[in-house]
Amino acid sequence: MKTRTGLFVCAVLAAGALASAVTTGCSGGDDGSGFGSSGGTGTSGGASSSGGIIGSNGGLGDGGATGKVEECKKMDIVFVVDNSGSMKEEQDNLAANFPKFVKVINDYKTKSGEQLDYRLAVTSSDDQKDKGKFGVGRGEGAPNGCMPGPSRPWLERVDGDVNGFFSCRAQLGTKGSGTERPLESALLGVSKRIADKTNTAAGASFLREDALLAMVLLTDEDEGGKEDPGQLARPMATYPAEFDKVKGERGRWASAVIAGPKACTSPGLGDAAEAKRLQGFIGTVGKNGVFASICTGDLTDGLTQALTTFDQACKDFPSGPVK
Repeated sequence: MKTRTGLFVCAVLAAGALASAVTTGCSGGDDGSGFGSSGGTGTSGGASSSGGIIGSNGGLGDGGATGKVEECKKMDIVFVVDNSGSMKEEQDNLAANFPKFVKVINDYKTKSGEQLDYRLAVTSSDDQKDKGKFGVGRGEGAPNGCMPGPSRPWLERVDGDVNGFFSCRAQLGTKGSGTERPLESALLGVSKRIADKTNTAAGASFLREDALLAMVLLTDEDEGGKEDPGQLARPMATYPAEFDKVKGERGRWASAVIAGPKACTSPGLGDAAEAKRLQGFIGTVGKNGVFASICTGDLTDGLTQALTTFDQACKDFPSGPVK
């Protein structure tokens, strides 16, 4: 892709269009952050909420009507950050917004009043260099002296300054490949890098069977860059089934993309290409997929929609063992 001053973040968070909510959804908790007061301006099969991230019950969403589901107590969240030459502003914006994101998940309470057990990891869109490896140190573009936290390839609530640690890791710089493959990087991160023990710690995998896998991809281009299909790592239509293999079934993972619904120039974030392939991916994911626009010039809307979708996916988390 061409180098530009503006950065574009494409966030694919595990999630989908909000279907009917459920009575046994996660609830409780109180948050006064005001992180997002609406569902945002996202497009394509996305989640929306008239009450913003924090619903009237104090959970991530508004709660719901009918249905029997297993209580969701855990989330394994992966951010894939575009680190190509045009991404500095988006990475800065993500670092600025992330404290609000963490506050919401820190305040999240399950229906039984428990805190959410979450893991947070970050990798780049460069599937040739990083190959889905989760970052454990200071990102190339992060300020000197920032602290990346423990050497484990993910962060947890017990680590203390999760906001600061993640912001330090997630500012990945702009020296990555101009052929962005955030979706492929996400898949590598939760498949091959688990199998070869790269994304494990002390013998434990990042992925937990009883946790919702939530993926966040940040990019200002489409998967594979421009329109040349030869730049794709694999056919786009195969990705949903690949993630199904990782988690066992569709209801156990969610995906959110923050990218360009069309070619646009965003105030403060620069240019973004139309992400046709990533929109198509979200369209095939079903109710656990959401596409949000980067064209608003701020990541707040996209992160709000991602969290709202995660909340619903958590409410709908399948009960019992993996099928």
